[in-house]
Amino acid sequence: MTNKRSRAAAALLVLLVTFFGGVGAAQAAAPVSIQQNPCGDLTGFKHTSLSSLPAEATTTYNLIQKGGPYPYPDNDGTVFSNRENILPKCASGYYHEYTVPTPGSSNRGTRRIVTGTGGEYFYTGDHYKSFSVIDVKGTPAPSCGDTSKLAKTGYSALSSAAKSVVDKARGGATGTVYENREGVLPSCAAGYYQLFPVGTSDRVISGKGSEIVYTPDRYATFKLVDLNG
Repeated sequence: MTNKRSRAAAALLVLLVTFFGGVGAAQAAAPVSIQQNPCGDLTGFKHTSLSSLPAEATTTYNLIQKGGPYPYPDNDGTVFSNRENILPKCASGYYHEYTVPTPGSSNRGTRRIVTGTGGEYFYTGDHYKSFSVIDVKGTPAPSCGDTSKLAKTGYSALSSAAKSVVDKARGGATGTVYENREGVLPSCAAGYYQLFPVGTSDRVISGKGSEIVYTPDRYATFKLVDLNG
């Protein structure tokens, strides 16, 4: 009888060890979830100035402002999918990436600038393993609708071609979506701005809040159009 009880106790002990050991292993193997910030929330990100980055980063930034030409035209300006889930979680197409060339490298290297539609600029020097926020202007973009910091120009000072495009935009014509990658205009939701070409380099941009902005030099500078001026 004693032997039977001993064997039963031993069997029970084995079952308990197996069960709790399995639970512990399952807990240890459970994947660690990454908590992403919501779109536009830069909390927790390291910030850096453009001047503190490699000189090639400034060159890339200036090319972004001009719209190119880029050293890798098939890759630069393409959508960055944020598969690493490190950047804030935004809609598909919100981010775009650009190569920061590495001197002496025969390929694109590991350095990139990633832009967000809301005017964000991120730098990664290790091929998307880590990112820092680039404080390009030193201050965040104005909130949506705040045009107080934009230079102004009168409607009467525009060329006849620009006036014609402004009139079309005011009349409700549909342009193409302007993504505000330069981060100069107030930070608004995707689709807020419409873009209308005028000539080779000048553009008219309209906002859903009835703002009309003119850029004479392909996004290098912007001026709010005073329709009464």
